[in-house]
Amino acid sequence: MEAAFVLHRWPYQETSLIVELYSRTQGRMRVVAKGAKRPKSPWRSILQPFVPITIETRGRHDLQTLTHAESSAGALQLAGRQLYSGFYLNELLQRLTIPYQANDALFDDYQESLVLLQDVEHVEPLLRRFEWQLLQHSGHAFDWLHDAESGAAIEPIKRYDFRAEFGFVESLQGAFNGADLLKIHDFEVSDERLLRLMKQIMRAALKPYLGSQPLRSRSLFQVQTKAVKDTTHDT
Repeated sequence: MEAAFVLHRWPYQETSLIVELYSRTQGRMRVVAKGAKRPKSPWRSILQPFVPITIETRGRHDLQTLTHAESSAGALQLAGRQLYSGFYLNELLQRLTIPYQANDALFDDYQESLVLLQDVEHVEPLLRRFEWQLLQHSGHAFDWLHDAESGAAIEPIKRYDFRAEFGFVESLQGAFNGADLLKIHDFEVSDERLLRLMKQIMRAALKPYLGSQPLRSRSLFQVQTKAVKDTTHDT
């Protein structure tokens, strides 16, 4: 038995599902859940995102067969902004992880982030933290403390540009000052301005690995945010 979470699922034939999982011992993987769409299947309610489960599978190919699944805890209570943030974390795992490459630390960081999402009102710091954790675990991290070109320490009074897949490089007209970068490195992002800067850097850092397809979770969140604004305006 191994711990896992559902990232996404698709209908398969009349009564089954193809389920993409993130598991502790196998990493990102896809399985066939035979009969999972049947009304009396015990898997119908647990093969859902944000439900901690334990699983067993059979097969050695890219598409294994699910042989056992049960919930190991209650479904995480995510709604509204927190729910769409959870979908965003799932989509990052789908885009940035390699199938069947297990990473205990990443699994723990993902699970912890989902648990914390239940109780946070302001999701942005948590999302930025997970983005950085994912870059680290995926081997795509960059150095916040040194110029990627010269190797010199980042200086508070100097300005820097960020180059994706490379790092920060000193530039007279750079978009970021060294003092801000040092604060962000120490995760001093309670300041909204610093949080916006970190979001700008993280988007640039993630872009080469996300591919050309737009993020579904981002589009869903924008629709939900617009609906809330429209409702507020109507009242």
